[in-house]
Amino acid sequence: MGKNSARKQQPVVAKAPAALRQTMVKPIAQYTVAADLRTLMVNAKRLGRDDIWSDALRRLCVLEGDGQTDPLQRGFYEVLAAHEQLLSEKNARATRATSIRLKAKNKGVVHCLEEWATSKAPSEGYEILVAKGLSELTGEHLVLKYAEQFSPRAVAAAKARVEVEPVEG
Repeated sequence: MGKNSARKQQPVVAKAPAALRQTMVKPIAQYTVAADLRTLMVNAKRLGRDDIWSDALRRLCVLEGDGQTDPLQRGFYEVLAAHEQLLSEKNARATRATSIRLKAKNKGVVHCLEEWATSKAPSEGYEILVAKGLSELTGEHLVLKYAEQFSPRAVAAAKARVEVEPVEG
């Protein structure tokens, strides 16, 4: 009798579900490398852990905005990181929002956020973030948070959009 036939005769023992066996190596707030957070997000999605996915996305966005000193600029780059992550998941490959980054560089962050807020229809990213309970990562949220830096038209448009889907935060 060979080794393989001996293995086949052993009884099959049911394993605990993966979610019960998995433990986090460290708290999400301690992650400092974006690639590690993206890996964590992939694993969380695979295991159906939307709570961990959301926390990892929030941390990824914070890391993206860390280099900015102005709170509005920091918030914009956090929102942009969330947008790029959603694009990457949709396209199943790393996707940068190059046109948005160029517009922010050439025309400014305020101009970009005003365009988002005053657009006729909400972006796909806005709808996905609100559906996942991550409305604090939308451009409309930033327009309302820093209303004094935006035109009354942009603030009114952001407020009208948010009233349809209330912004938390």
